[in-house]
Amino acid sequence: MDGESPRSVAVYELGTTSYSEAHRLQQRLQAQRREGAGADTLLLTEHRPVFTLGRSHPTPNLRVSEDMVRQYGIEIVQTERGGDITYHGPGQLVVYGIIDLKSWGMGVLDYLTGLEDTVMGVLADWGLRGERSALGRGVWVGEGKIASAGLNVRRGVTMHGIALNIDPDMSHFELINPCGMPDVEMTSMAAEAGKQVAFAEVAEAFMFHFARIFECAATPVPIPGGDRTGDQSR
Repeated sequence: MDGESPRSVAVYELGTTSYSEAHRLQQRLQAQRREGAGADTLLLTEHRPVFTLGRSHPTPNLRVSEDMVRQYGIEIVQTERGGDITYHGPGQLVVYGIIDLKSWGMGVLDYLTGLEDTVMGVLADWGLRGERSALGRGVWVGEGKIASAGLNVRRGVTMHGIALNIDPDMSHFELINPCGMPDVEMTSMAAEAGKQVAFAEVAEAFMFHFARIFECAATPVPIPGGDRTGDQSR
């Protein structure tokens, strides 16, 4: 890293959002960053229940019918990220990075690996050992997958990111083949630690480890009025 140009990232804590709200914000920030405007940004949020599809997997990889998914009130949304189907919902920390990789002097795989390393650092704070798996990207604890990752990169600027299961409704994962894998078992921090885990503490730990892994300053900033998309009441 260039010592004269330390990396920095602005952190927006959005609260609870719908997927579409956060997605529109990501698209706008990525477009600005591609034009050399705006700042490198992390968006921290917790979504209302949604299944998202990777760009190469437009057909939902479900274990049940789409009618049953609708009965659960879970939206299905096509995205431009990599990877296959995943679930987002309350009790899960979702982190989207709008990062100009060229200015940070790193490639896509370096960044993705850094996101996984960040989650592993968070897990270690709760006495959990996060690992990679030959089955796919993301982070695993034992045989269970605890974090899923997927990116979109345009002209060197990222969007999308990584989702860490803190204490979501795990039954919602049973409606899909997570990440397209029929035999994968999902897990959460609460299940592995055997106790309640506070969302706010995990979000704070994520910012700390992101700054450590990427050697940057991660600074929470107020959300501009026009971007106040989420419920801040948590």
